[in-house]
Amino acid sequence: MAQARERLRTIEGLVADDRRNASLVQQSLDGGSGTRVELLSAQSQLASDEALLPPARQALDAARHALAVLVGDFPADSAVPEFALADFTLPAALPVSLPSTLARQRPDILAAEAQLHAATAAVGVATADLYPSITLNAGGGPQALTLGSLFDRSNLVWNLASGLVAPIFDGGTRRARQRESIDTMKASAAHYQGTVLDAVRQVADVLAAIEHDAEFETAQRRTLEVAEQSVDLARRSYQAGNSGVLTVLDAERVVQRARLEDLRARVQRYGDAVDLYMSLGGIAPDLGAAVATAAR
Repeated sequence: MAQARERLRTIEGLVADDRRNASLVQQSLDGGSGTRVELLSAQSQLASDEALLPPARQALDAARHALAVLVGDFPADSAVPEFALADFTLPAALPVSLPSTLARQRPDILAAEAQLHAATAAVGVATADLYPSITLNAGGGPQALTLGSLFDRSNLVWNLASGLVAPIFDGGTRRARQRESIDTMKASAAHYQGTVLDAVRQVADVLAAIEHDAEFETAQRRTLEVAEQSVDLARRSYQAGNSGVLTVLDAERVVQRARLEDLRARVQRYGDAVDLYMSLGGIAPDLGAAVATAAR
């Protein structure tokens, strides 16, 4: 929502500049120093920039509706806050490296780890199941010297002549179950390894993006400053009669692109900061300490 609002504000500023340019050209034309071609060029630029307003407004409305649904309201009935980009503040220092242990709290890693633990336990159960399950049938009955020790296991005497029942000859079913459990465990281990590697890759990608975001924003800010200086000189030159309106319009187009790219660079830093927290499974309790360590 903040990005859509800032983009709309930027486009509205461009349209205001276009209207001033068109007004200047109209005044020049009325004074006999301008041409019809210059007026049409200024009006064309104004119309082109005005065409950017409806999609920008639609993007802002869509963001409002998404936020309303997020909090469980109907879009038409919800009074969501009007966020602005200036309301957000990045951390004082974003890390360019983090310990891999921070990513362990990711839900996908925790789920894969739990699955691996379960598969490992299943192998143990299947291995233990290989030992025959024997039922001892007390054909002769227990014997004891005293009534108090009648039910003492150490005094039980069993007649095993016909009471041994063991499913030893099961056609290899238990061995097959053990092999199945081992294969499942191997698959779970491979899935866990792949999940961890993918998580580390995502974190590495975001950290690399953060490292370059500041450079990109600085370059775009410098480009915008130069473009604004250029368009200011072009307007003064046009008012003094030293250049035509096409020079002003070309400079305006450069400013338009520079402003939108500057906005994109600023928003990208916020987005990458959010992606960092998401790639770590949320805001880690010790992320602040990790950031401070990385900054030092």
